[in-house]
This record gives sequence, structure tokens and C-alpha cells, in this order.
Amino acid sequence: MRRLLWSMWLAGLLPVAAARAQRVCPGYVVLANGDSLRGAVRLTSDFEQQQFVKFIPLDAPTAKPLRLTDAEVLAYGYVRGPDTVRYRNCGPELSSAPVVLAAGQRAALFPISRLRLGSLLKVLQAGRVQVYEQYMPVRGGNSFFRDVLLRTGTGSFVGTYWWNFRPRAAEYFADCPALADDLRAGRYPPRALPQVVRRYNAWYGHGR
Repeated sequence: MRRLLWSMWLAGLLPVAAARAQRVCPGYVVLANGDSLRGAVRLTSDFEQQQFVKFIPLDAPTAKPLRLTDAEVLAYGYVRGPDTVRYRNCGPELSSAPVVLAAGQRAALFPISRLRLGSLLKVLQAGRVQVYEQYMPVRGGNSFFRDVLLRTGTGSFVGTYWWNFRPRAAEYFADCPALADDLRAGRYPPRALPQVVRRYNAWYGHGR
């Protein structure tokens, strides 16, 4: 019912063709002060959506969106097709961009504003172990690569882009021996990491 109401409001706010062209989806924002807003999210690039969200409040008189940065937003999400896509503010430790010089090499971190990553990360999987998606600039920001970050509880983020996947993944999930054995045997490719985490979280949730 909520999705239907949002869709009706969105259809009234923008012509259908314009909504498609501008990639506008029903959504919500949770502000830094804890207030929640309903409305619509105008999608931008994967990299930009880590830094800010373009949001049209439900009672907005026009379709011009607010530009809310990661300093103002705790979380946001939007409905696209059958899926609800969620972003979460993961804190200031993610605010500087490591620049890749060549395969396997990195320059020092440097906080140049136009390359700033922002801390709003897409949540791919929730639970005991969480999976987040992050886009990082390569060669001065002309292109980007996708890193998948893991986090157990409230611990540190672990990037997996540079992993030798079989041994490193098996090490990370070593407390689940059956899963670790499958990882060492190559039964999961790197792209299946969210599936690996779902299996781990299900095992953990059933008392191990």
C-alpha cells in the first residue's frame, strides 16, 4: 500500500516520461537529527550517491530536489522495481580516496574535495556480517572501480578488491568450517560474496 501511494504521488509530481529520463524513485531519507522524510530520490551516479542524495520531499511544491550531503544524512533508500535499495552513513573513516597507480599499488590517501568518496555506502547485505558497496577513483578520478566491503558487527571495514579470494575469504569466515572449506575449494567466485555472507549469517543465526 505504501509503495502504491508513493507511486501515485510520484506520477502526479512528474510526467511518466520525465520520471524515467531523470531516474526518480519513491524513497526516504533519515536526517542527522533523526527526522525521517518521505518523498522521492533522484538517482545520480554510483560514485556521487556515496556523497549526497538528491531528494524531493513528499510535500515539495516543485520537482527540484534538495541536495543533502553525507554530513546531513544518516541513511536513505529508494524503491526501484521489486527492490528497496538502502544506503547507510558509515562514518568519516571513509572520507578520503586511495588512488590506484597500477594493479596492486596505491598512492597515499589524499582529501581532494572533487575526489572525496563520502560515507554513504550501499548496503548489499545486513546481519552479523554486513556487505557494502563502494566506488573508488582510479588515475585522478577519470574512472572508478568497485570495492565490496565487509564489516562484522561494529568492527572495522575490510575491503575485498585486492583479496586473493580463496584463502582470504576462507580466513575471514574461518569460524564456519564448512563454509571456509567451500571457499578454499573454489566453490564460490568473488562475485558471489553477498551469497557467502547470507550463508554465514544464516549459520550464525541458527546458533552455529
